[in-house]
Amino acid sequence: MSETTINLKDYLLPLPWHGEFWQSFNDRIDSQRLPHAIMLNALEGVGAESLAYSMAYRLLCTNVQSGVACGRCSGCLTLAAGTHPDFFYVAPEEKGKQILVKQIRKLCESVVKTSQQGGWKVVVINPADSMNRNAANALLKSLEEPEANTILILISNRLSVVPTTIRSRCQIESLSVPSKEIASQWLSGKAEGKQVNIDEVLEIANGLPLLALDYIQGDGLENRQQVEALLDAMRHANETPLLVAQACQKYPPDDLIDWILSYVHRLIVGELQNKPIPALFLFLDKLIQARAWLLSSANINTQLLWEELFIEWAQIFQSQR
Repeated sequence: MSETTINLKDYLLPLPWHGEFWQSFNDRIDSQRLPHAIMLNALEGVGAESLAYSMAYRLLCTNVQSGVACGRCSGCLTLAAGTHPDFFYVAPEEKGKQILVKQIRKLCESVVKTSQQGGWKVVVINPADSMNRNAANALLKSLEEPEANTILILISNRLSVVPTTIRSRCQIESLSVPSKEIASQWLSGKAEGKQVNIDEVLEIANGLPLLALDYIQGDGLENRQQVEALLDAMRHANETPLLVAQACQKYPPDDLIDWILSYVHRLIVGELQNKPIPALFLFLDKLIQARAWLLSSANINTQLLWEELFIEWAQIFQSQR
């Protein structure tokens, strides 16, 4: 599993907006109809990874109470410590990279062994869409010939990228973005003592509560606001694209492209709703393509990418003056 020790209180209970799935999950356990593979399909920030851990706790706990893990038994404590022998977590060795075939082969070798605790074996693959072709092919045997009392929980926010051979062998569960009311209430409980406008942060985070929480607890919101200020400055010819591209090199490329996409979308449906600029829609398409390049693990020269995008961004508004 991941090197970071899990905080029990964060994962024992599912998040409030996962209640319907959780009831169904428990019903299937009780009726012994749990599928051998579940694909949690959700946008980042909805909490698919959190839900996967809650599911693992529920299955590995030896003293389940009212459908949730107790948090005190040996199963819960070893899972929290990252030492449970029947829990397997597979992720890219480096953020933004692919899950490699050697990782999946090692997983498959472990999963075929008898459960050391005599109960469930739980596998979490996150994100499943980062498996390269060979890794996905290596996983097929485990999906086609599942081991008894073994469940694979795959997480993806780009379901279309996951090979059909993998998707067709999983029960796909799509997790929706919660309502503003539920998300705001949850965030209010997490942001106690912090001077922050919950609704404003949630709007900036496109309604994604865990992303909003990251903004509240870290420096993500400040960084995003800095980027939006630079985009505004270029709109009004107060900053040059080349200098902004250089300044943006300090931000993670995948975060940066998402911030720009969100900003442009808000601009189109908000400030410019009644005076649309056709070139902005073409620019939005280019941003989506750029995001696909960045997520493809290809060796992208981000400096040149930002320069090209920001030059076009500035030219769009230059033609409007």
